Amino acid sequence: MQPNQPVTFDATALGHYIAQREAAVYEQAVADVFGFHALQLGWSGYDLLAQSRIPYKHYLHTRQTKESSMLCEPEYLPLSENSVDLVCLPHVLEQCSDPKQALREAFRVLVPEGTLILTGVTPLSCLGLRARTGWFKKIGAFKRLFTARRIRDWLSVLGFEVVQSHYLMHALPINDISWLERQARLEKWGACTFGMTGGVYFLVAKKKVLNVRLLKPDWKKSPMNQALQVRKSHTQIQNKLQKQLECADVDTTLD
Repeated sequence: MQPNQPVTFDATALGHYIAQREAAVYEQAVADVFGFHALQLGWSGYDLLAQSRIPYKHYLHTRQTKESSMLCEPEYLPLSENSVDLVCLPHVLEQCSDPKQALREAFRVLVPEGTLILTGVTPLSCLGLRARTGWFKKIGAFKRLFTARRIRDWLSVLGFEVVQSHYLMHALPINDISWLERQARLEKWGACTFGMTGGVYFLVAKKKVLNVRLLKPDWKKSPMNQALQVRKSHTQIQNKLQKQLECADVDTTLD
């Protein structure tokens, strides 16, 4: 690693442990998404799209790496609307300057029924407390942490529908790989706490677009109601009444 480049949190023992657990969940989620183009923002050292069946994979980073397809900020994606089938945002919202704009860009580039997968640190957890203070905050470049409920609200306002959510990283945030591996029982026990002890939330959302049908005018059909139109020919009722009047005139003349 070059000394000029800042150290990311996934380069530490604790961050690497978190990244490994998240990568396994990402691999299961992306395997069920189909399409033509997939996009990953951030985490240059991990290929979260390795198990994806989508043929065209793009990796967008803020710094130049070997895996980078292009360099850009998550708030301004150089992609056209409705062009991507899958977008992965691993810890992007808590590290960018405008997380709402990043979600707007993800919604813009996704096709209808496209999939958005994102992860973030839960502030009300042991990992969240460490991410907000100390050296881990400086290394991870965490600008602000958000709860999963707030992210759900933002997604709902934009037009996303959350289809899957759960928590992971239930171990104590110790920056020692040997101590982290000894906490396997905590990870199993944390799955039964409904996410109360999870340090990382995992959300999968679908882009929902209302079906709009263009109604073309029928030029052959008159826009006025048929009952209000003036017709030249008499109706059947008018013809029947006219015959009755003629018969009545004949009867009076015979008398």
